[in-house]
Amino acid sequence: MRKRIVLMLSALFIIIPSLSHAQLDLEQEVLVIPDTHDAEPYKWKKPWSIWDLWNYKLRLEYGTLIAGSDSEFTFYIKSKTAIHDVHVFITDKGLNVFKHLRPESENGKYKFIFNAPSQGKYRFEFVFKTDKDVWINLSENISIKEGVKNQILQEQDKDYSVNVKLIPEKVYAEHVVTLIYQVSHNGVPVRYPDKIDGSDILLASWDESGKDFIFMASRQNVDGQIAVSLVFMRPGMHRVFAEFKHNGAVRVFDHEVEVLKEPPVREHGISYKDENPYD
Repeated sequence: MRKRIVLMLSALFIIIPSLSHAQLDLEQEVLVIPDTHDAEPYKWKKPWSIWDLWNYKLRLEYGTLIAGSDSEFTFYIKSKTAIHDVHVFITDKGLNVFKHLRPESENGKYKFIFNAPSQGKYRFEFVFKTDKDVWINLSENISIKEGVKNQILQEQDKDYSVNVKLIPEKVYAEHVVTLIYQVSHNGVPVRYPDKIDGSDILLASWDESGKDFIFMASRQNVDGQIAVSLVFMRPGMHRVFAEFKHNGAVRVFDHEVEVLKEPPVREHGISYKDENPYD
């Protein structure tokens, strides 16, 4: 059986030279793909205790919400310690709408503008870091009842194409999967896009229930192979939104990932038609 290598989070995305003199040039860089079985260090959000609920409280304020019009949102996060690097992510119930905002900060409060494209229910994710650089995610469901009701699909930029490869190809809940993005502009590979918050790609994802939310940034780019490793916590279909910046503009591509329930484990291996899904 293939030997498993468990990498700590700090070493997850290190780019290392090849050690094989016969097959590869020593100067060649290779992607480091984490082991898919030991997922604990890579979980985006672990179950919170009752004490976590007391440590961070979200207060969100807004006026009348009308689809098709700009609406101002103001929020305050009650915390015993300082917070920083605040993001807001928004999607609709059908996971067709996507918005990533960096709210303005003023006197301890944050504000942002959002124009909902249609009536319906929306999921707001408020993501920030604590004084210990730990990510915290607070959520709110908002209903927009006034305005037109349209089915707005995410529009892809026709000048760009994206190829996405999954390692492993079968994705299991609570296990690491690495998404490798290769972006082309008018058929020419974009090897080194502009940075967004210091990364080549930012990734946000929800499952169909809207409860399994993930925010991750890429840490590897080898000649245009941009890798993002993450852990989906729930089985089912997940919509993944990938942001990258090229020629001064941020572009968004979305795709779906089917996440399977982990097969039952026997005493001497995995009961899945004698197939090891992690190889």
